[in-house]
Amino acid sequence: MDPVIVVGAGPVGLALALALTRYDVPVVVLDEGSGQYDARPARTTVLRPDTADFVDRICRTPVSGAGIRWSAWRMMRRRQLLRRQETGDPSPVHLAQHVLARRLRAALGDESLARIATDCRLGSLEQHPDGITAHTREPQARPAEPGGGARWRGSHLVGCDGARSTVRKLLDVRFPGRTAVERHAVAALRAELPWPG
Repeated sequence: MDPVIVVGAGPVGLALALALTRYDVPVVVLDEGSGQYDARPARTTVLRPDTADFVDRICRTPVSGAGIRWSAWRMMRRRQLLRRQETGDPSPVHLAQHVLARRLRAALGDESLARIATDCRLGSLEQHPDGITAHTREPQARPAEPGGGARWRGSHLVGCDGARSTVRKLLDVRFPGRTAVERHAVAALRAELPWPG
C-alpha cells in the first residue's frame, strides 16, 4: 500500500498523519523546514475540549496537561469589567503551538508506519489513476531526480500547508471565502504571582 502524502508538518499535518497511523495507514509527511521548532511563546493554540481529547487520544499521552485550562472569558475596557462568561467543564486548553507540534512529532516518530521527510519543499504533482507522485525541490530520500529533488509516490496527497498552500496553487484550487482580519496584542512574560496556578 502506497502511503498517504501529507504536505505540511504543523499541528494540523502532524495530527492528521498520526491519526492515519492509528488506522494502520502508512504516511509520509513532507516538512519544508528542518524539523526543529523555535520556542516562540507568543504563538499559541486554543484546543476546544473535544479537540484536546482527540489529541490526547492519538498521542496516547495527555498533551493537554502541558497547557492551561480556561475557566472564563472576560471583556475589559479601561479597567472595567464589561462581560464575564464561564466556560464550564471541560474547558478549552491554551497551549503553546511549539509544545503541541513537538508532542505530535514525538508521537509520530514512534510509529513504524510514518516517515517525516525534512527540508522537502513541494515543487510539482502528477496525478495517476492509481495514486499521485509528489516532486520535491530539496534532496531527500528516494531516488534523486535531475536537479537534486526527490520523488514521492502515494495513494493520496493532503495539503496541510497553511494559508499560502502550495498544494492549492499547484492544483489551481482557489480559496472560495475570505480571510478574517483580526488584530491582537499578545504579551508573553514570566512573573511570580501571589496565587497558585
